[in-house]
Amino acid sequence: MRYCPRYISAVLLATYLSACTSWQVQKVVPEKTFSDPLYVRKGVRVTTLDNRRFVLRQPELRNDSIAGRVNDTTEMAIPLQGVSELAVRRPDAGRTALLVLGSAAAAGGVVLAAVSIGNQD
Repeated sequence: MRYCPRYISAVLLATYLSACTSWQVQKVVPEKTFSDPLYVRKGVRVTTLDNRRFVLRQPELRNDSIAGRVNDTTEMAIPLQGVSELAVRRPDAGRTALLVLGSAAAAGGVVLAAVSIGNQD
């Protein structure tokens, strides 16, 4: 059996990119969080004082509220005084390291199995 290095590389890259971020609660005021467009453009997760969670796409600060789209059609505004937690997606070094090590071990296992099967012929 012949393996295509480009195919394997593409699968590994897609795996790395999808698991390298996590929701991280912001310890600063919302104004400071929204000043970093790199992370806010991916959306924010808002937890209200009554423990409801909403992921707002295209979020922005409007006066005393955080506004954005809950889905493609519904726009929502949550007053800042009703927000208990604000989180954004940021890179997660721990998950990335675990993913890289796990992928390397899995790739090693596949190569070892292929060599073992090839030697049986």
